[in-house]
Amino acid sequence: MNSTSKRRARRLNIQKTVSIASFLLLPVTLNYFSPYLIIDGLFHGVMAGAFFVWLAFLLSGLFAGRAACGYICPYGGLQTALNEWRKKPLRLITHLKPVRYVLGLIWLGFIVYPLVASAKWPKVQPFYLTENYISVDNWAKAVFMAVIVLLLSIAPLLLGKRATCLYICPMSILNTIGTRIGRILGLPGLRLSADAAKCVSCGSCTRACSMSLKVTEMVKNETMDHPDCILCGECASVCRSGAVVRHFGRAVACGTKKRTSRSETKDV
Repeated sequence: MNSTSKRRARRLNIQKTVSIASFLLLPVTLNYFSPYLIIDGLFHGVMAGAFFVWLAFLLSGLFAGRAACGYICPYGGLQTALNEWRKKPLRLITHLKPVRYVLGLIWLGFIVYPLVASAKWPKVQPFYLTENYISVDNWAKAVFMAVIVLLLSIAPLLLGKRATCLYICPMSILNTIGTRIGRILGLPGLRLSADAAKCVSCGSCTRACSMSLKVTEMVKNETMDHPDCILCGECASVCRSGAVVRHFGRAVACGTKKRTSRSETKDV
């Protein structure tokens, strides 16, 4: 393993560690990542802490795509932990993929409605219904958290890796929207680039992909933007030919379509 491969492997281990750590912190952060508390707060004239957390997810999409799903989201951390345990390949069910978008639009509707309908701007209360600053501070809340974890575990246990992220999670629509806006505006950001000329069609990237994308086909077409990609870097980590690179910058193609300077495609 050369120095580049070691560096990529180390960064991938960091990504997985941070992701799982975010899940382990769920007893503290549950309320701050609660999609329900946003709605409940707004209907009571309050902007809860969760409102600003998910707003940050939307804004992060402008420059980091869906990386927050792979690093920060505790529910994503649960999916990472389950995948490290089970290593179960995803069962692809095409007609389930629109479900998270439908749920996401319904969720956004419940957020937008009280903002538009209210005559007064909501009060900011970051610790709304979290008086002790810690989300799980009694046994009843601990049981509630356990039920949430159990429910979110069903899809990946039955259908394979990160099935909840791919088929169910409505909050992912925020990163998707932020990413699309960033791309339209041409903002620099974290992204993948491909060089089809270097690809040896080994299939390692496709097998490693956290979201079970057909990465080899994406590399061949040098089109690495995908709404389901969480930019975890697993594909770049296992690519020994250097055909896939994760970097920060504007949209580039490393291969035949557009050549860029080395600094533009610095591996991150």
